[in-house]
Amino acid sequence: MVEPAEAVFAVVLVLVVLWALHRLSVIGNATLTLWKTPVDTEVKFEDGQQIAIEGEVVVDEPAHVAERLFDPAERPVGAYVWHAWTPDTGRNVYDFDDGELQGGQSTFASGLETGQAAITTHGHQFNITFDWLHDTYDPDTLSGLTVGNPMSYARVPTVMTRYLSDSIYISLESAVGECRINRLRDIINVHDGDVSTEEFNIEARGIAAGQQLFVTGELQKRDGVYSVRGTDQTPLLMSDTGREGLIKQLRWRAVKYVLALLGATGFLIMFVL
Repeated sequence: MVEPAEAVFAVVLVLVVLWALHRLSVIGNATLTLWKTPVDTEVKFEDGQQIAIEGEVVVDEPAHVAERLFDPAERPVGAYVWHAWTPDTGRNVYDFDDGELQGGQSTFASGLETGQAAITTHGHQFNITFDWLHDTYDPDTLSGLTVGNPMSYARVPTVMTRYLSDSIYISLESAVGECRINRLRDIINVHDGDVSTEEFNIEARGIAAGQQLFVTGELQKRDGVYSVRGTDQTPLLMSDTGREGLIKQLRWRAVKYVLALLGATGFLIMFVL
């Protein structure tokens, strides 16, 4: 007879296996899109075609409160992915860039703020449409963010979360901003007016004017205006480290998910089956 603890352990392992398989399928879809869509060098563009372009970012309208998260003296930011976090005192992570252990973070919300950003290349401007990311992730908004309510921090284990800031489809490294949430008290919602917001933080990665950005998606042409969007058949991929940087990120994530899949499967065979 299976003990209750063994049954719970088996369920957790099965969930990890399913999660890893799903993430690997997403990586496979993104990789297939990149493989099928070489960077366009043609001048002719047609409505509905899969497209991969790289060019300089133009910001016609900065994203909401970007000036508080990013240095206002720097280039305007047309869109950014953010995540809200609190320190995780029980967990340290190793920073390979700095070569030292750093305090862990516990993410409790993530979202996307957009203004109007575009890429200029081949003598055309291509607006970036973010609707597909909104539909896929149903991200939070800063204006809808609530802090100070303990119930809002109840979450499943980190490996099972699906935050936009951890999206496989986005690789942004150039423009990074952060601030304490108390700088946004006029934007966010505070559950209890007496709650201190000092321990709550926002980190953001943005699309800034002048930077080089690689984008893959489906081309739309309306009244002579070009835009790039994501669809179920052609996901919207964005990277400020170029095509090769995005491929490198996908490979690294695939390795992590394969290891998680093998580990969970191994434990399942050893201790449950």
